[in-house]
Amino acid sequence: MLTRPMTAGDLAGAESIGAEIGWPGRRVRFDFFLRHRYCEALVAEVGGEMVGMGFGTRNGRVGWLGPICVSPQYRRCGVGSALTDGVADRLEELGCRTLVLTATEMGRPVYKKLGFRTETYYHEYSGPGLEREAPEPGVRRMSPEEILAVCALDLRLTGEDRSHLLRTFEGSGWLATGEDGGVRGYHLPVSWGGGPVIAGDIDAGRALVRLVRVLAGPGGSAGFWLAAENERGRGYMESIGFEERRRLPRMIRGEPLSWSPESLWGLFSLAKG
Repeated sequence: MLTRPMTAGDLAGAESIGAEIGWPGRRVRFDFFLRHRYCEALVAEVGGEMVGMGFGTRNGRVGWLGPICVSPQYRRCGVGSALTDGVADRLEELGCRTLVLTATEMGRPVYKKLGFRTETYYHEYSGPGLEREAPEPGVRRMSPEEILAVCALDLRLTGEDRSHLLRTFEGSGWLATGEDGGVRGYHLPVSWGGGPVIAGDIDAGRALVRLVRVLAGPGGSAGFWLAAENERGRGYMESIGFEERRRLPRMIRGEPLSWSPESLWGLFSLAKG
């Protein structure tokens, strides 16, 4: 087995493997990993055949691993472990001191053997969109000069320097602000759907949830990821009729990370935090 950096010529193979394992239509995400300067992308080959790929994202001293994708006929052959090790080594070489990932039940034993421990759980909720209407007071589009405040809030609440991702999608951003105009939370729609929702207080979180539902529209659906510690937020999701679809462990290796899990309402993706 050989692992090597991914190239543009591998995208079709990556999309095919993604479809094999039940992740169809992921080419936009894979292409983002390949082209973004703070992302890493590896391919695993056996006899010249692409059998898996692994990705990573650098958020300052924090590195996110995933997704790790292996063709079904090559599972339990060490391909997933080799890709995980390769991406982890690359992230650590580039200065990451904390590694984070979201595990499936199939992958969790593999990651545990590689030194990862469960830190918390992410809970996925989904429900219907809302009629198109004006956002709540204090919720508005983000202006370009406000990206610095958003980056500062995000760093304080997530413990990660995600400014490279925030700046990539800043043109789509929305803010929840206080009476003084200060940033209390934000939502940033991303090209593959969804997007982070970070809120410094429960009222900002509720307002941003409503915004996401309005953006989805009456015929659409809205999804959110909340950390287990966001108990008030999870109670709110249930109160508006949203159903919990699944729960996935967030695993960590390396230096402890100081963050505020109760501020989390939505993710860039399960592979980027």
